[in-house]
Amino acid sequence: MIIITRFIQTLIILIPIALFGWLLNKWLVPSGTFVVEHVVGERSPFIDELSPGNRVEEISKTPNGDAVQSIIEEPVTFFIHPHRDDFTRVDLEIWFQNDALPIVELGALASTQPDVYALAPIHNRLIDDSSWDRIDENETVLLQRERVYDSIADFFANPPTRDRVATYRADFDAPYRVIGYQPSSVLQRIDVTLRGHHEFKTYIKGEALAFSFLYTDSNREVGEDSIRATVFDESGKPVAEARSVDDGNVLANAVATDLRALKLSATGLSEGVYKVVLDTTRDVFFHEITTTQQKIVFLNALFIGDNIGYQDTMRGATFWSGGGRIRVQTSHARGVQTITVGDALLAVEEPYQWYSLVSSSYDLQKVSVPNGDLEIILDGPIAFAPDQFFNPDPVALTAYKTIEDLGVDFVLARYTSPRREGDWFVSKIGFDVEDLYEDKQTWKFSFSTPEIKTLGTRLNINKIITRLSR
Repeated sequence: MIIITRFIQTLIILIPIALFGWLLNKWLVPSGTFVVEHVVGERSPFIDELSPGNRVEEISKTPNGDAVQSIIEEPVTFFIHPHRDDFTRVDLEIWFQNDALPIVELGALASTQPDVYALAPIHNRLIDDSSWDRIDENETVLLQRERVYDSIADFFANPPTRDRVATYRADFDAPYRVIGYQPSSVLQRIDVTLRGHHEFKTYIKGEALAFSFLYTDSNREVGEDSIRATVFDESGKPVAEARSVDDGNVLANAVATDLRALKLSATGLSEGVYKVVLDTTRDVFFHEITTTQQKIVFLNALFIGDNIGYQDTMRGATFWSGGGRIRVQTSHARGVQTITVGDALLAVEEPYQWYSLVSSSYDLQKVSVPNGDLEIILDGPIAFAPDQFFNPDPVALTAYKTIEDLGVDFVLARYTSPRREGDWFVSKIGFDVEDLYEDKQTWKFSFSTPEIKTLGTRLNINKIITRLSR
């Protein structure tokens, strides 16, 4: 009896100690890696359920007894809440089923105003189902219509012309050059209102880079509204910069400044393509851009600024794009409108809803926006005059065209195919924490499933395994 009593007393002492040690180990993470396995339907203090509820189906069981939740519309998000703030990397392992979606990716929120996601591939069926010759090396894939190269090193040593290559999450660094290009002193004016952050590329040969931006600070949201314009060369190195400080009004009182000018210039640049990043908030409206550069294309996104609620007149825009998919959204009832994309019409019927149209070709086509207040996302570059258009980047492999439709002979991709575990695909992706936007020690992730509603298909999720490292 005494022995039993002593044993019970020992357990009473050891259980709290063991529990404390377990909790201390969880908190301190002495190994440097903290692993959380979250199966859909199970509550977790570290990983939230998929949301919103109207874009996912109820959790069910597969014939093998595995939990499954189907994504039926995009975007679907989840949040990760690390219990410490000193992790430097997050690696995720996604267990899923995908029968029909061409491309599935996971995006990690990198910045806000507007929301920008760092995307990583989960499953690319266009690549995995291709009958083309395939080479895999160091997380890079090379597809060849007819085998020309025996290795990816051979491909880069003697690359084909850019018009023969499509890329997916990969850089093809063969330099782009405009044959017969001659500099000009003729001043070009882009007379359109652009709101907030924008990026564009221009071409330089034997001339200075010079841009002037006329802008106002609308002061519609709380906070400072500075501008930083940075020029990057073809290697991604910054070569010039111009800044503008806030107007001193950090209130959301809608008292706009008078027109101000920001001048950006650089001399002695070698021939090539240069990227300009206008980094600012959505309180800043660029009303006019003037330059002597002849080739200027904006990259994939525009926000045609609005005067709604501030002026009676509304200002639209006309631009040219190389086709592909266009997505648009407005933020106000007065921004409801019908835009023209080539010969097609795209109706924006209500605020805060994305509307899309897929072009049947990649030919240059005119897009007319009658009113402002329109966020626009396209697959390719955008110019505000036909003569300004050029396409310095290889065509991108997206979910809206097959590889055959692109008319190329090679596909270069930064991609690793998922492995099979029974009935599931398993894909591993990772992000550096310094690249993520953190709000109250929380990271936001979003599944990108283009064409999921059009195809009437689904993406089945079983579990998400997270490895946090420091």
